[in-house]
Amino acid sequence: MVKKGTCGLCQGGCAVVYTIENGKIVKAEPDKESPKGRLCPRGALVPDILYGEKRIKHPLIRTGERGEGKFRECSWEEAVSKAAELLRKTADTYGGRSLASYYGRGILGLPVTRLCGVGDGSGKGKFLVNLGSPNDMNCGSICNLASSTVTPGTLMGLNTRMMVQEIEESDYIISWGKNSATDDGPQVMLHRIKEAQKRGAKLIVIDPRQEGLGKIADWWIPITPGSDGALALAMLKLIIDGGRYDHEFVEQYTRGFDEFKDYLDTQTLEQLSRWCGISVTDIEKLTDIFCSTAKIPLVAYTGLEYQLSAIQNNRAIFVLWAITGKLDAPGAIYLNAKGLETPKLFEIPEDNKPIGVDEFPLFYKFSGLGQFSRFPKAVLEDDPYPLRGLMILGGSPALSFPDSKSWREAYKKLDCLIVLDRYYTEDARYADVVFPACSLFEVPKAVPGPEGPHIVEPLIEPVGESKNDVLIMGAIAKKLGFGDKLPQTEEELRSWLLSGTAPYAGDFGTSADQKKEKHYKKYETGELRADGKPGFPTPSGKLEICSTILEENGFVPYPEYKDVRSIPELAGKEYPFTMTSGARSNNRMGVFGANLDKIAEIEPYPFVDINAEDAKEIGIEDGDMVKVITPFADGTFKAKIRGIARHAIHIPHGGGSAYMAEPWKNGNVNDLCSLDYADPMTGFVLIKSVPCRVEKV
Repeated sequence: MVKKGTCGLCQGGCAVVYTIENGKIVKAEPDKESPKGRLCPRGALVPDILYGEKRIKHPLIRTGERGEGKFRECSWEEAVSKAAELLRKTADTYGGRSLASYYGRGILGLPVTRLCGVGDGSGKGKFLVNLGSPNDMNCGSICNLASSTVTPGTLMGLNTRMMVQEIEESDYIISWGKNSATDDGPQVMLHRIKEAQKRGAKLIVIDPRQEGLGKIADWWIPITPGSDGALALAMLKLIIDGGRYDHEFVEQYTRGFDEFKDYLDTQTLEQLSRWCGISVTDIEKLTDIFCSTAKIPLVAYTGLEYQLSAIQNNRAIFVLWAITGKLDAPGAIYLNAKGLETPKLFEIPEDNKPIGVDEFPLFYKFSGLGQFSRFPKAVLEDDPYPLRGLMILGGSPALSFPDSKSWREAYKKLDCLIVLDRYYTEDARYADVVFPACSLFEVPKAVPGPEGPHIVEPLIEPVGESKNDVLIMGAIAKKLGFGDKLPQTEEELRSWLLSGTAPYAGDFGTSADQKKEKHYKKYETGELRADGKPGFPTPSGKLEICSTILEENGFVPYPEYKDVRSIPELAGKEYPFTMTSGARSNNRMGVFGANLDKIAEIEPYPFVDINAEDAKEIGIEDGDMVKVITPFADGTFKAKIRGIARHAIHIPHGGGSAYMAEPWKNGNVNDLCSLDYADPMTGFVLIKSVPCRVEKV
């Protein structure tokens, strides 16, 4: 039997044709009839991944000490009862707020993601709130929320889902903080860029690494990791000092331009150039291209988040587009939105605050969530209060966040750790109960359609005794006395998905029809705002170079750059290199992949990218083992001499688990980072710009 479907191994949505025999997928091929037809090395290994020995196929209960990874198989009834018992006992002993939940990108279906960490401030759509906990959280603590929500929210009252990059009409394309050759599953953006190049559009890639998109760029600009804000400010200084901006737009539709200009007057091009590692000549050349070309869209993503000035760096980049007439303009950035209310921020509760709120209140105000990077501190130091229970769904915080040692120590101190996943993770080794969850190949999904959402049936039956995450949560909820909040059967699940009662139902309310007839410069006509007045849906009604929200929350309101080496303990000459990490791989998805033998054969070891000139100075050749030392730890990796900025290195993330192939077990780049350094507005940890040195082993 042959079935067409969407790959369920990441969020990319590649269109695939599956051969199914005896109820099992035995072969995967790209769907050549679909524009999203593609198959990465990981996707081609679906049969091995779904049915391999490392798939969790039965409920498990811990028999050894935490961290030993010793379990026994048990019945579903016993596992659900045990999980409910531990959650209830922990809540009764320490209070409901002692519990936390976390979902990662291993959970790819909308319904269950909305059970852990997204709500409307009332607790709707959350799970542990039913036990009195404010600590339902998710991977938004470390991915996307900063750049997609906080940045545009403090600037123009929008989010990045409303910002359409008009690649097809562009003359130049600037890719900044995103590698479309590796970030997208079906590589739709990469295809669009290549098609634009065929008709004559030029591609500029601003990235420390040349690998991927930089190799097809007309101009690859190698930037020092984490210094994107310095480059943006240098360009803005040239633009403003030269009067090369849209004066009418600035006068009528911006807030804080003069104050920002005063700040730029304190900055020199030479200092900004030193910070970003790009010559003044090249900055001037880039600025000339930018100012003389109207049709330039911005291809950007999470690569700009994990920096000391993450939000402000992002805001500076958007200001570039705004004041030069490239916002809501043909061939540039189109705002696919209309009639927007000014965003209402979440109010911080006086009692029962989530963890991380005292340190990063602005993150809560935009997301309604605590900052999960503070979890180890809450467990190990009882700060701000004791956390003693955790549910993990499709994630591995111990490997996704910095300092895995702290996470392991925290797990050992817990009274309750419950894991729902498809494969053994490092975190699962410490769990009391492990539930086998279905992959996306095995569950019904609700997808949007012209007449509303409809169900896409699973490709195959559940593997082993695995169950849908929603039904697992529903079973636990029933034992705890709030089973009415969640579906209990497959029939109820389908009804829940389609009825609009699922917490994510509003996600289908997209405004695709707004694309039918594009109106540009809607800030002039009042179309952007719900009140019909010209401007933007912000507190001032203008594009806020100086943000009212940032000002009211005690931050510098305009885009200000803070270099990582402004921190005294990170500024030492013994760390002449800057390390970046987190770039995606076509072979793995985050920490998922290195634990599977077939994928480990494709990408057998963690490596460090280093510039050829730097390697020569140190005496390193391709394939040599090198030691990377940061102020926090050191690790040994195999050198790859590649195109990368001078005095910069890159190490892929995804290692560090006992379940992984041997070379990956100790190859966790996040151990070279720290939980103590983060963007002050969001708490996004510093993993893209870590001072370091490199030594030959």
